[in-house]
Amino acid sequence: MLDKRFHLEETQVREFREKGFTLLRGFYSEDFTDYLQRTMGNILERPTDKYQSGFNRLAFDMYDGDETLISLLRCEEFRAAMHRLTGCGMFFAQALSFELRKLKDKGFPWHIGTQSFGYQHADDYGCTIWAPLAPIDSSGQRGGMAYVPKNVISGSFMYADVDPASFRLLKEHVDADADITLEEFVQLRDGPLNDPAMKRLLDHFSVEDDFEIGDALIFDKNVIHRSVLLEDGPLDSRMAFVMRFFSGESTYDKTRAHDLEVPRRRFSYAGPTTFHLEVAEEDGELLSESPLFAGQDYRALK
Repeated sequence: MLDKRFHLEETQVREFREKGFTLLRGFYSEDFTDYLQRTMGNILERPTDKYQSGFNRLAFDMYDGDETLISLLRCEEFRAAMHRLTGCGMFFAQALSFELRKLKDKGFPWHIGTQSFGYQHADDYGCTIWAPLAPIDSSGQRGGMAYVPKNVISGSFMYADVDPASFRLLKEHVDADADITLEEFVQLRDGPLNDPAMKRLLDHFSVEDDFEIGDALIFDKNVIHRSVLLEDGPLDSRMAFVMRFFSGESTYDKTRAHDLEVPRRRFSYAGPTTFHLEVAEEDGELLSESPLFAGQDYRALK
């Protein structure tokens, strides 16, 4: 499932530990990316969640039980690379995908993984592997991602403080039957990282790379990142394959997980996944021992 020519360099490990991200060139094999390109378009659906409305189509919880994905997770080279990069035993949580159309879909503004890591405590470790299924020319049509080194600006304060406070404000408004609009709540969620002053900082220090099919970006959950518009050019759209992982020591944050449902109940829209509600019941439960993963030993990258 990995390209046989892929070799993880020590410089990549150091960059990942320092900046929170590194580009893995020639990571996935052609067979694996061909499989994703053949099958992914049949899985993607139109977004139902306000926070995913910047995409044409998307899907969460993809390829669960899929033998090709299981083969990747069982691959010794894949497991060894993940352990060298992260320094800990990782656990596969979800696969997902997002599709952008040329000149139409803006994707996400500057953000952190509120949804994708909204079931673990703020100081628990998590990371993502993002791989576009079309070539990305950062000086041409673009359409990839921009990301900020965490040793310049880390998103940890968003998980620890801003996200919980935003949801608390909404809950207190709901409990008091006070008026608050969806647009106001979206501003609470997106505004802190997209305020003009903060946005100027993030834009200035951001990195935007070129990608060939098979290249992948690994980044930890504290890396602030955003989508880049697919501009005019030969591609009509681009899909990207995404895998989320949490450390094997991660525990359930029940409050954080259930907070994700507050705006959905208040403003009557469906979320893209119920993973955060199904993975555990009680605060502090070890996520890797969830009954949701029974009989799926391939998820633990030991």
